[in-house]
Amino acid sequence: MKILIITNENTDGFIEDKWIAESFIGDGHEVKLVDKFYPESFDNEFDVFIKRNCWNDNEDDFIVGVDTDGFKKRLIQKKLPRINCDGKFDGKGKGYLADLYNKGYDVIPTVNNIIELDKLPKSKFYLLKPHNGLDGFGIKKVKKEEIKNLFTKDYVIQPLMEFVSEVQFYFVGNLFEYALEYIPSKLPNWPTPHEYKYLKEQIELAQKFANLSPNYNGVQRIDFIKLKNEELKLLEIEDSSPYLSLEDISKAKREKFLKDYKKMVYNYINNI
Repeated sequence: MKILIITNENTDGFIEDKWIAESFIGDGHEVKLVDKFYPESFDNEFDVFIKRNCWNDNEDDFIVGVDTDGFKKRLIQKKLPRINCDGKFDGKGKGYLADLYNKGYDVIPTVNNIIELDKLPKSKFYLLKPHNGLDGFGIKKVKKEEIKNLFTKDYVIQPLMEFVSEVQFYFVGNLFEYALEYIPSKLPNWPTPHEYKYLKEQIELAQKFANLSPNYNGVQRIDFIKLKNEELKLLEIEDSSPYLSLEDISKAKREKFLKDYKKMVYNYINNI
């Protein structure tokens, strides 16, 4: 089988994609790693297309006027075999957080209009988060009386919440693999994460969010903030090309992840 992995060699996550490539090569497959602007002619040469760490490091890396997601749209239009290209959440704006909050899910309280502002818990400060913001970029910390003048349809509104850490649960499709904790959080300093000893109700909660995309072809990372009382609130669902932090888990868990990842790809190919 010929496998094309769409990645970015200039990101920290590139080593992960090399490990994935080497694991497929070890099974006897031909693998090529390319960036998101690869020639369209490759669409006719490969059997499956894996979207991996092809995101940009920061806002300054974006090329104005260039459709950096064009390859994904093309693969979908051509109905080509693809992994992590059909996510329901990441890359489609943060509006889903408001939808999930309205439905009663354990999400950071979120609304996407001023009319529903009173649905949020009272807070000294609120956050205006860009719908399509990259990690922590573009967030505005404001008082309630400032929201009316600063809010546009390009933002969602959340109360500023105190939390002790960020916890991430990693899934291959809907199969749970491992969990990591960042203390106090990833941003702004990116501390080294450690493997997280989750509670039974916490893994059940993460699984509930992962199951919102049943039989998903790809990796899902379910991100939470952890409050002082150990309660988790959903921060976001990363189902596009999440960074896997494979360097920060045990060798046994990394090998299991790679084995399960390949099994997911093979099952997908065998059933299309």
